[in-house]
Amino acid sequence: MIAAFVLTALFALAGHSYISITLQSALVYATCMTVLVSLTMPRLRAHLESRPTPTRWTLRIAILLALAGVGTMLASGVLTVLGVRPDEPYWTCVRHDLSICVLITLTLGISMSLYDAQRRRLDAVTLALRERELDHERARKMALEARLASLEARLQPHFMFNTLNAISALIQDDPDEAERTVERLAALLRFSLDATERGLVPLAHELKIVTDYVEIERTRFGARLAYSIDVQPEAAGCEVPPLAVQTLVENSIKHAIAPRPGGGRLRVEATASGEHVLLSVWDDGPGFTGDAMRAGHGLDNLRARLAARFGAGASLEVGRRDGGTRVTVALPRAGLA
Repeated sequence: MIAAFVLTALFALAGHSYISITLQSALVYATCMTVLVSLTMPRLRAHLESRPTPTRWTLRIAILLALAGVGTMLASGVLTVLGVRPDEPYWTCVRHDLSICVLITLTLGISMSLYDAQRRRLDAVTLALRERELDHERARKMALEARLASLEARLQPHFMFNTLNAISALIQDDPDEAERTVERLAALLRFSLDATERGLVPLAHELKIVTDYVEIERTRFGARLAYSIDVQPEAAGCEVPPLAVQTLVENSIKHAIAPRPGGGRLRVEATASGEHVLLSVWDDGPGFTGDAMRAGHGLDNLRARLAARFGAGASLEVGRRDGGTRVTVALPRAGLA
């Protein structure tokens, strides 16, 4: 909150250009909403969980709506004090921005609640495994499922927080696009939450999520981000680990496109060859090696998920091709239509 206030003050001193005002407003609103929800909802969790499900969700939504109102008034107050939007009186600013702030707060709060419930469910399964005596095969199977659920759950917050910045930047500039981005975020969250219940998903579903993710990123990068998706008919019926291709695409955007002023290109390909289906993401970035993958993040998480589910039957390789970097995942060819 303090950082947002300081940065906004610096922007205010720099002048009141349209872009500057939009960036300041987005920064202040995003910070206020995130801080309020992050500080309030965890403290109310124990009180809410003791109530029946309908009452719990009614109270949760009511609290989020109240936080949206408080956050809007707080952010509008900061913008008014700093003189960021001098042509808009305080209450006009509040009325103008309340609806989009409600959308952001509900999305953020409900997503955090769903993610927390999923994490606690996983903890409960782990505790049950420790308390119950199971034969060796049952214990091995449950441990594998818990490991996969844990690794998948760790990916979910990235959807929410990476997208929040894009939504915030669109609040003043293009509210309609902000709403569409919220819808894409909701689709991503639904997919990621449902994915923890299934080991594999159809490739078509995975690529739909990839498209939503890239379109969200295009709201940030615009023409700096160009992409294409090429899938062989033989591979279209295959099933793949959820979020596998999305992880590769996110890695390319984060490391090869975002840091470069001119942006870049990426290409998603899927082919079926012999007993394997090959999923690859190419970008025109400077490249890296497999040794550069950080433990516990991105590609390392994906490699761990593949090893846990397929063992030696799957692989993840990094190489140079066509003047760029290609990361390829090879999976056993299963789930063909």
